[in-house]
Amino acid sequence: MLSTAKSRLTLLVALALAVAMTASAGLVYFSRYSSLPTGLQLVVGSTIALLILSGFTLLFRLALNRHRRTLLLLVDNFREMSIDHLSLRADFSSSCVELETLRDEYNAMLDRLESAVQRVRQFSGDASHELRTPLTILRGETEVTLHWAKTPEEFRAALQSNMEEIDRMGRILEDLLTLAKSESGDLPLSIRQLSLSDLLQELYLQGRTLAEPKGIVVTLHHDADSEVSIRGDDLRLRQLFLNLLSNAIRYTPDQGTVNIEVSRNGDNVTVAIIDSGIGIAKEHLPHIFERFYRTDEARNRAHGGTGLGLAIVKWITEAHEGSIHVDSTVDKGSRFEVRLPIAGPAVTSATDSAVAV
Repeated sequence: MLSTAKSRLTLLVALALAVAMTASAGLVYFSRYSSLPTGLQLVVGSTIALLILSGFTLLFRLALNRHRRTLLLLVDNFREMSIDHLSLRADFSSSCVELETLRDEYNAMLDRLESAVQRVRQFSGDASHELRTPLTILRGETEVTLHWAKTPEEFRAALQSNMEEIDRMGRILEDLLTLAKSESGDLPLSIRQLSLSDLLQELYLQGRTLAEPKGIVVTLHHDADSEVSIRGDDLRLRQLFLNLLSNAIRYTPDQGTVNIEVSRNGDNVTVAIIDSGIGIAKEHLPHIFERFYRTDEARNRAHGGTGLGLAIVKWITEAHEGSIHVDSTVDKGSRFEVRLPIAGPAVTSATDSAVAV
């Protein structure tokens, strides 16, 4: 009941008023029935009132100083806090609810800041590593060519290899720019009404072309009774499903299968891309949407992946207020299931100018 500063202050004021009223009544009684001279009565009454006021002032200052010391501890933590010292936490205890709430929110804020800084540092390190590798390959192959290549065919082969590494760096930089803009809010969605059925039909045909050299069978199963039309960004949704489809084909062995399933459930539509590929181990599943995360570094590099595709997939899904779920078994295949609201994402002032009707 008295755990908050407001309740304690209210009680203190109430007690002060009660004592003041009691003292006033006592003074009236004292002045009426006392045989002391009037001047002496005034002095005695004033002294009593001053003592009562001083007592309550002292109590108030003691309570205030107690909470002030707690706040000063928190201020000291703020002064010591820096980008390299985000592990400091306020660990004081207090019987005041407001101060405990302030402490908990302060610690929660530091948790968020520390996590964000760690992600930025890891991202910077991963990005540097990803760009350094193709640059190293590019430099090494160029040096070898300059020293040993003699025929036009050898120079052409070296230039072709260099172009592959340049293309790889270009894809990494483009994906990094996309993710950076998405986080800063500089990449608004262009929302309009579109036919998801037609979009997936086009991707299905592209998927068949991509899968043909490996003999992979790509199928499209439309479980909805009619054409599925949703509100969304056509370009980003195409990017989302093409990333998932190309990944499914890339990591499915020759003569395997890749299925695209579309179903409508009330106000949502679900698109599942199922493959009979190499699968993902259980310990990797919680991390596959992290930037630059690879379950197999050598194999992913050999397939030309940048490690950013699934991070972009997750961003596009969440930007459309949807969700993505993954089930996978090693050597049996994976199922990526994307659920999107048919009504599309809520339009905010930040994206109003980008919305196409």
